[in-house]
Amino acid sequence: MRVMIVEDEKPILDLMARLVGQHPSLTIVGTFTSSAAALAAYEEIKPDAAFLDVEMPRMGGIELADKLKAIDERVQIVFTTAYPQYAVEAFRVSAVDYLLKPVTPDAIERVVSRLSKNHALHSMPPPHAAATEEPTVRCLGTFETRLSDGSLMSWPTRKTEELFAYLLVYPNRIAGKWHLADLLWPDLDESRALHNVHNTVYRLKKALREAGIAVELTHSGEGYDLRKPPIFTDLELFRDFMKGAASIDEEKAVEGTKLLISSRGALFAGKDYAWSAGLEAEIFQQQASLASKLSDYYRRSGDETAAKEMLRAYLSYAPLDEKMNAELLRLYSKSGELGLFRSHYDKYAGLLSEELGLAPSDQIREMMKELSIN
Repeated sequence: MRVMIVEDEKPILDLMARLVGQHPSLTIVGTFTSSAAALAAYEEIKPDAAFLDVEMPRMGGIELADKLKAIDERVQIVFTTAYPQYAVEAFRVSAVDYLLKPVTPDAIERVVSRLSKNHALHSMPPPHAAATEEPTVRCLGTFETRLSDGSLMSWPTRKTEELFAYLLVYPNRIAGKWHLADLLWPDLDESRALHNVHNTVYRLKKALREAGIAVELTHSGEGYDLRKPPIFTDLELFRDFMKGAASIDEEKAVEGTKLLISSRGALFAGKDYAWSAGLEAEIFQQQASLASKLSDYYRRSGDETAAKEMLRAYLSYAPLDEKMNAELLRLYSKSGELGLFRSHYDKYAGLLSEELGLAPSDQIREMMKELSIN
């Protein structure tokens, strides 16, 4: 993990740099004796975590943390101080830990364990990362098929790709040829539409065979049947998980977190398949349910940083969800993260006005009003 250290006393800064630099999991990307200098350099060095002295002139560590969080919500904060009375205030800005001076190697080891856990949560590999356990096809937030070398599948026609998409979301069952004709070519007469079905099925089978994609597309009676191996699409992984996600325990939280972060959004995002609208709404509802359950689990476990991360992950592709925005703002308010509350409120209100011509709900506006009064 990349870390920065901010400490106004140079001897203590040098000591912290030695302690932090000795740990194999940490790489120091910047040391600063002033908050202003650290803030100015932040965008360039982009640390994963920041060790901040609480008591510094002009801009203390807690104020600096609030500004850093407004720039990057994911940065992890560790405070250092000789005065334990700052602990409550420090944790109001979602500090990962609080180290009393003089800082020891054991204290660094303890905090690295917590940092590493959060870093793993924030640093999931991209959905197309090559791995044998990764699905071949991504349907959530995109629609892409990867070959064994990691390159993208190239389709002969857009309808060939769309036919593949339809067969994937309704696998292992017969798709009637007349149904496919009406679904994919609703504006053509029956004979031309059926002719297109036959040609597109041929192109699809040829493209899959040449690409070495391990699926079987067969003609059966009046339709076509697609058979695929397990763990072929991220959609089926998500669906299978949600079947057993009535309650979330520690094991399910780990798996669910990976699925939520890697899903990246709507079913077949960017493809605009008319027939998938109902299924897209169903998946969105399930994604919201998962984000809410995971957030509740982490909050009950005392990890509000992870709870907020689950809400942010979902809102990154469903930014107008009123219930989830309200919950995230409530958590920001509860933890005293005023900068994050205001920046998120402004972003949400602006998007709501621009997209729908609406204002935030009475509940959300009341939270903003209370924050302004206090």
